[in-house]
Amino acid sequence: MPVSLPERPDLSDAEVLLLRQVAGGHLNAAVSRATGIPEKSVAAAVNALMSKLGTANRHHAAALGAAWGWVRAEDVPVINPSGQQLPKGRRKVLEALVAGDEPETAAGRLGLSENTVRVYIQDVLRALGVRSRQQAAAIALLTGIVPPSALGDGWPDTGLAAVHGPADRQPAGVS
Repeated sequence: MPVSLPERPDLSDAEVLLLRQVAGGHLNAAVSRATGIPEKSVAAAVNALMSKLGTANRHHAAALGAAWGWVRAEDVPVINPSGQQLPKGRRKVLEALVAGDEPETAAGRLGLSENTVRVYIQDVLRALGVRSRQQAAAIALLTGIVPPSALGDGWPDTGLAAVHGPADRQPAGVS
């Protein structure tokens, strides 16, 4: 039986490319080179994309991009992941990132101090071999560390491959 997902916004090829850059944790200059958006306009373009996706956070946008099949594993640079299992507390913090929580919100929801959440985020980044919360959120979904259900209501508690198979959207000129 097919899984029914929350309504997927219609993104242009340029928006998918921008989303992949966001998920990759790239700085504005690199995003500008990859997308052709003037560097001074990148932040506004990312904000417009996040608005279209219904989120205020880049890391949540990256997670949604992975869940809807626009962001692929090769879009997210991973350097020397530890390969170790994340302890329960760090996994919960990673789930909060996927859900779009900022550290303050995650701390309150998980009953931890904000400082502990920030330390756990750094531990998660090191363990996954990534530099940013965007990369961590995308990799968490793409690798099955966190199920799509962490995104909220309407998302299944199953791996992404069972939801939609390989990424089903390839922007023109992007491999």
